[in-house]
Amino acid sequence: MNLLLVLLRLIHIIGAFAWVGLGATISFYVAPAAVAAGESGFRYMKSLFSQSGFVMSFAVVSGITTLAGILLYIVGGASSHFSQTGNMVLGIGAVAGLAAAVHGGAILGRTTKAVGEAVTKLGATISAADMTTLNELTTKMVTQSRHSLILMVVALVCMGSARYL
Repeated sequence: MNLLLVLLRLIHIIGAFAWVGLGATISFYVAPAAVAAGESGFRYMKSLFSQSGFVMSFAVVSGITTLAGILLYIVGGASSHFSQTGNMVLGIGAVAGLAAAVHGGAILGRTTKAVGEAVTKLGATISAADMTTLNELTTKMVTQSRHSLILMVVALVCMGSARYL
C-alpha cells in the first residue's frame, strides 16, 4: 500500500474521531451545562471562547479531515478496494461528511460566532435580557451542533463499515 494513502487514511480517521468527540462534548456536555448553570456557566463559556482554542479547533479538525477525505477520494482508488455495495455506503458516508463540514462551517459556525460575541461582551453582571439572548443562542447552537453530529456519525458509520460490505 502506498505510504501517502496510509498517511491520508490515518489523518482522516484520527481527525474524524476528534471532530465527533469535540462535537459530542460541546453539544451534550459543555453548552447544556452552561445553560443550566446560568450566569456562572456563561462566564465559563466566555473563558472557553475567548481564552482557549476550543472553537478554532473545530475549524482546524473539520478542515483537515475533509481535505484528507477529498484527497483520499482523488488518489485512493476506492473502487478497487471495496465491493459495489461498499462503494455506495462509502459514498453515502462521504456525502454525510461533506454535509457535516458545510453545515458546521456555514450554519453552526455563524451561531457559534454569535454565541462567542455575546459571551465576550459580558460585563460584571448579566442582565435578564442578556441571559435570555444567551439562553436562546446557546440552545440554537446545541440544536445545530446535534444536527452536525448526526451527519458526522452517519459518515463515521458508513465509512467504517464500507470495507465489510
